[in-house]
Amino acid sequence: MSILHTISKSQDSKLLQNCLSVIGEDDAILFIEDGTYHCSVASSLSSIANGIKLYGLREDMIARAILAHSDDRVDTVDSARFVQLCCDYDKVVSWF
Repeated sequence: MSILHTISKSQDSKLLQNCLSVIGEDDAILFIEDGTYHCSVASSLSSIANGIKLYGLREDMIARAILAHSDDRVDTVDSARFVQLCCDYDKVVSWF
């Protein structure tokens, strides 16, 4: 069963570390709201296995001026693609 995990808080919240303790190989992470700050800090993403797909919500990244500084592993998506991702995965788990 695949899960799309959404992370909505910055590094200080430790949500990503909690998420990584339960993430499966078929899962993906979508960074939204303040969670998009993870996308511009390589050390935040270094503990994530290479097979895990990473997404960042483009609108939130633009609002925080980090789109140009995002890590290469992060695929930026718009709101329509966000909705599609929610349909592509069996479950969506929101970490907040």
